[in-house]
Amino acid sequence: MGLKAALTHSVLPKRRYLKRSLFFSVLFFILFTLITLSVIKANNIREQNEIAKRTEQFSARYFHQLTDSMRRLGLLTAEPCASVAREINRDAAFSVGVRDFQLVRDGMVFCSSASGNQNVPANTTLREIDFTQPMAVSLQMGTAAVPNRPVIIVWQRNPGSPDDGVIATLELTLSPYMLFSQPGTGYRGFALLVGNAALLSTEEGLVSLNELPRSNYTEIKAGDYPFTIRLYSPSLTADNLRFTLLGGLLLSIFVCTLIYHSYLNRHNVEKEILRGLKNKEFFVEYQPVIESRSMKITGVEALLRWQHPIEGRIPPDLFIAYAETQGLIVQLTQHMMALVAADAHELQRAFSDKAKLSINISPHHMNKVSFHDDVLNFVEALPENAFQVVFEITERGMIDTEAAIREFNWLRRHKIEIAIDDFGTGHSALIYLEKFTLDYLKIDRGFVMSIDQKTLIAPVLDTVLRLTEELKLKTVAEGVETHQQADYLRNHGVTYLQGFLYSKPLGITVLMDFIRDFNEKEACYHI
Repeated sequence: MGLKAALTHSVLPKRRYLKRSLFFSVLFFILFTLITLSVIKANNIREQNEIAKRTEQFSARYFHQLTDSMRRLGLLTAEPCASVAREINRDAAFSVGVRDFQLVRDGMVFCSSASGNQNVPANTTLREIDFTQPMAVSLQMGTAAVPNRPVIIVWQRNPGSPDDGVIATLELTLSPYMLFSQPGTGYRGFALLVGNAALLSTEEGLVSLNELPRSNYTEIKAGDYPFTIRLYSPSLTADNLRFTLLGGLLLSIFVCTLIYHSYLNRHNVEKEILRGLKNKEFFVEYQPVIESRSMKITGVEALLRWQHPIEGRIPPDLFIAYAETQGLIVQLTQHMMALVAADAHELQRAFSDKAKLSINISPHHMNKVSFHDDVLNFVEALPENAFQVVFEITERGMIDTEAAIREFNWLRRHKIEIAIDDFGTGHSALIYLEKFTLDYLKIDRGFVMSIDQKTLIAPVLDTVLRLTEELKLKTVAEGVETHQQADYLRNHGVTYLQGFLYSKPLGITVLMDFIRDFNEKEACYHI
């Protein structure tokens, strides 16, 4: 929002700034959280897939090496145990994770790398293994030697021989370490699925497939081997949520603070006005006031203007109304008085007689302690006897009646005339006429625009003019734009005319020439 918009909206209260800042910070928090969690989730899934791929490669490579060793050992089933014991012991020692290799001939385990010569039916202790298959894998809670540790039993049959082959007993304590020693975080464990049983890394015993967690896992099938691995890892962990929410909250507080102060800085019209006063952005233009009988310019109204370096010309209705509500009107009026006093020494040369010099004074200024000093300093700075100062008091900002009477009397003692500006637009118009001693009434442009128009306020103008005639008050009609309006006002006894029909507000240099030309033209016309 620019400065003009800020002034138009009278500058949003700080509470509304805060509400807007909170709204945008909450919106930022929601977007930050959603985007951040989406990115984290995507990264976690990508990481899970990478680890799953590495795990699959490791598993396939491991079992390929294992089955190669078992295939080589299967060639030894025709030999007596004593002659092959050293070789199977060596293979068991150098095969990662293998607790025992057993040679099977005619369905009987006859040699073991762990216990040497044996003569035990293979299917006696390994009931879950289908020995008719070329390869079978089973999960089992321990063996006769070590009963309380889960093991993987792998059977590989010799080609062309239905009852000969090799049994490998794998220790599970090392395999999980190797599988999950890869980089990565967030994993909650793994499960090895074989048939209808599964072994969880978080459980000590075997469980059925129905007991496994059914979400947040990546399933791996290592080649054609008859087992499956599940890697359990949520796509978003509790730490992800906690740190994202905490980070979002802290950033949202920062964003809220930043937006709030940005609003204050951008919409701080008070700061802009004070800066404008310091940088001399405010200046005065003068609108000629024409006496209706002689049709000569007999005075001017000083009007404060603001040329902002970025926003351009700021409408006076905006910044003056704001200055009144925010306590800046005194500084603006003091500045305008100084500018007018500086111009007055040149301005006096445009008039042959004592001219009227009107300045708008806010009721808020009249209530300030500095008001008397401001007025005296202004009057003393003007050329002596060059101007009749007229203070135009606006109806905006209802003033205390007793205080106003006191101030009006003080002004009149110092030979300052008083006019009520924009008469009829405020709720206190009749009170002014009844209570105060006035010199002029300025008829608001809204009444002037109603002339020759069938509007509801048109009859009011006639009433106001009759009232001022009875009270013997001089009148100034502002906003005169057509000859019809001017003729009507002159015929109804209006004392002074002011408006674009004659001239818009002018700078001092242009004004000087305009007054001379206008008055000379009117003088020639009347001759």
